[in-house]
Amino acid sequence: MGILLLCNFFLVDGAKAEAAIGKEVLALAAQQDVVVVIEKSVNKLTIFYQGKPFKNFLCALGVNPQGDKQRQGDNRTPEGQFFITDKERLNDHPYLGRKWLGLSYPDPVHAQKGVENNLISVSQYDEIISADAQKAVPPQNTLLGGWIGIHGGRDDLTKERINWTEGCIALQDTDLEVLYNLVQYGTPVVIVP
Repeated sequence: MGILLLCNFFLVDGAKAEAAIGKEVLALAAQQDVVVVIEKSVNKLTIFYQGKPFKNFLCALGVNPQGDKQRQGDNRTPEGQFFITDKERLNDHPYLGRKWLGLSYPDPVHAQKGVENNLISVSQYDEIISADAQKAVPPQNTLLGGWIGIHGGRDDLTKERINWTEGCIALQDTDLEVLYNLVQYGTPVVIVP
């Protein structure tokens, strides 16, 4: 009976996940051991393990949560497919909490838009493309902005779903500890509206 209930949970949860995040994201999740999916509209981070939803957490976003990140200082959380570039332990940083997971923003999609809107040069575009191909940290000091990641800090605001970051994704520190232990360099992170 317990197995039946568990299977039904995943079927229902899987159907809801497909409706919310799309078939492409679920296909990616099925191809990787671990994929992190952030749904901005509901302030939810889901860890997919071997193609199935494993754990959900509340998250907070940039103070300007509507729409994709366009440029430095817009306080928006970017949308798209990224990967983990950094894993750092912090000593209870007042803003970032205890852990930092850097993301590969800006990515090639944002770089293309940046060139089209004259925010970055062709050489900066090339640097971003090269970093993406090498699974490395892209340039962080362009007009597209940078230093986007998943971090802790301000558990009180995150718990209340108050978007308080400058574009990052914030988790409660205890939730971030779980995520930190499950991801590695290169783990895909998909952020959807």
